[in-house]
Amino acid sequence: MTEDTTGPAPEQADLAGLEGILGGKASVRVMRYPHETEPDEEGNTTEWNCDIVVVDDMPATGFSTYATTGARQLPTNVTTPEGRQIRSEFVTVGRTSHRAMADVLDACALAVATGSIHVAPGAVIPNAVGLVDPGRKCEHLVLTPPFLWPDLEVVDESGGEDGTGPLITRLQAVPITTAEMSFVAKQGPDALFEKLDKADADVTNPDRASVV
Repeated sequence: MTEDTTGPAPEQADLAGLEGILGGKASVRVMRYPHETEPDEEGNTTEWNCDIVVVDDMPATGFSTYATTGARQLPTNVTTPEGRQIRSEFVTVGRTSHRAMADVLDACALAVATGSIHVAPGAVIPNAVGLVDPGRKCEHLVLTPPFLWPDLEVVDESGGEDGTGPLITRLQAVPITTAEMSFVAKQGPDALFEKLDKADADVTNPDRASVV
C-alpha cells in the first residue's frame, strides 16, 4: 500500500467525530489512499478513497493518533437487534516515528471493503501489520472499543443530517502477535486484554514481547 503524501487538506476531509482529539492541535495531516473495487459481473470497478487523519502528540508527546475518516461509507453487514445498520471508523496509536501505522489503518478499511472480517469488538484482522510493515513481532490486529482517548466520540447514534443513517462506531486497532491471535481464538479477546493489562504491555510498540 502506498500513501499519498499530497492528500486532502484537513478542511476538505470529513472530521466528524474526531473533535475530541483535534482540539488545540495546530497541525493536522490527512493522508489519502486510493483504491478500486474488484470487478463486478460485468467487469466494472469503482474507485474509492480511504482518508487517514494523523494527529501528532496525541494522546501524549511522542505519540501519534491515526484515525480513518470515511470508512463509515463501507457496508459492514452488521446491524443492531432492531435492524439498524452499523458502520465503523478505526483508530490506532503509535510512536510518532512509526508512520506505517497509517498504512495499518488503511488495511482495516480494505478488510471491511472486501468483506473479509466481521466488524465488531474482538474481531481479528490477520497479517494487517505484517503485510504493510514486515518484520514486526505484532503482525496482526484485534479490534476493541477505544481506551486511550477519553474525549473521542466512540458511538454516533444521530443518523446523520436526516436522522435515518447508520449508527456509527469507532474501534481501536491493537497490534498483536501470532500467539496472541491464537489465544483470542481459544479464550476470547477479553482474556487477552486482561493479560495485556496485567503485563502492562506497551500496545504502541509493534515489537513488544508476546504476553502468552
